Amino acid sequence: MRRRCDLVIAERPRILEAVRKLGFETPDSQANFVWLPAADATSQIVATCDRHGVIVRGFAGEGIRVTVGTPEENDRFLAALADAV
Repeated sequence: MRRRCDLVIAERPRILEAVRKLGFETPDSQANFVWLPAADATSQIVATCDRHGVIVRGFAGEGIRVTVGTPEENDRFLAALADAV
């Protein structure tokens, strides 16, 4: 459990920085996920993530909850997000 917590703590800032560089005003997080306020682009981003084999939880018209995973999983998410924007 501790190893998993350490992984989340290490990866979360990297994800937040990358998402912000793509233009999203993502709030800081202390959880095992980050919130991506995508508004009207939510459905399109979720669909692109699906095509990349990345599972995210979309809330139509609001945003996307992205669980912090392993570095490789997070890289796949960030590549999918970059493809979507």
